Amino acid sequence: MVNILLKRIKNLEEKLNMISKENEEAKNELLELYKQCKVSKDKKELFKKKLLKALNKIKSINEENFFDDNILKYKAFLDICKNLNKGYFVFIEADYSHDIQKFILGFLINKISPFFTIYENTVIGLVDEKQYENLKAIKIITYYNSDNAEFNDIDLYKIFFDTDDYNFLVLEKAKKIFQEFRLRPAYKNKHFIEYSLIKNKIIDFEREKLNKQKGKYAFIYEKTYPNLEIDLKREIKNLPFILALLERIDKEMNEIKKSKGTINVVNRMLNFIDLHLSESGISEEVKFLRTKLSE
Repeated sequence: MVNILLKRIKNLEEKLNMISKENEEAKNELLELYKQCKVSKDKKELFKKKLLKALNKIKSINEENFFDDNILKYKAFLDICKNLNKGYFVFIEADYSHDIQKFILGFLINKISPFFTIYENTVIGLVDEKQYENLKAIKIITYYNSDNAEFNDIDLYKIFFDTDDYNFLVLEKAKKIFQEFRLRPAYKNKHFIEYSLIKNKIIDFEREKLNKQKGKYAFIYEKTYPNLEIDLKREIKNLPFILALLERIDKEMNEIKKSKGTINVVNRMLNFIDLHLSESGISEEVKFLRTKLSE
């Protein structure tokens, strides 16, 4: 959707530039004709007024361009954001020379999305779910330095922001948070940070998404553990189900430990999860629950 919108804006800008050029040419031609006209002195002023009236009808288009050297201007970026209602804002460190900034923008526009701009040594973009995943995976890009004929690595330090609103005030809030983070020594220990503007804290977007989906599995609390052991074998790849199950075990730990039979069932489930799932967050939770179960 964003790509289509940007293409239309580019086409519109080309038309505006063409109209402006044609209007200038028309004005110059009319003025040249005026110079060549032989008008009697008593009619000269009247002719001049009529000519100026005709010239004023040809309004030169002085709209500000949307792009600067094929890069979306910051103001245009803001205007487009107002019409979008989903995605992640991303801020990327760009405190480099102008040439390197252009290289970073060119790379992102070609590899990720055309919806990037630059403001105060910061590259700012809005990416959808797929683009976010692709950009998150990029840690380093290589830049050819023509001054010394060497290739240099550029680290992409970035903060992704989730939000419910895509307006100027939200973007200003994100800019302030980014400025605060870039001053911290620990900021460059990571190539990306995920920050929720909704909750005002760093979060794990993937875990947050799973936790929302987890709410669909309230029925887990209505089943016995032996029945859940059967369900587990069928739902082992269903991460929201696994998270909801582990949450129940955690909440009911004291009750589980009152029954040796239930302890055995829960232990088998934890072993099964550990054997078939390698996600670090899940493995840590299983290890934690095992420890509590053995205390």
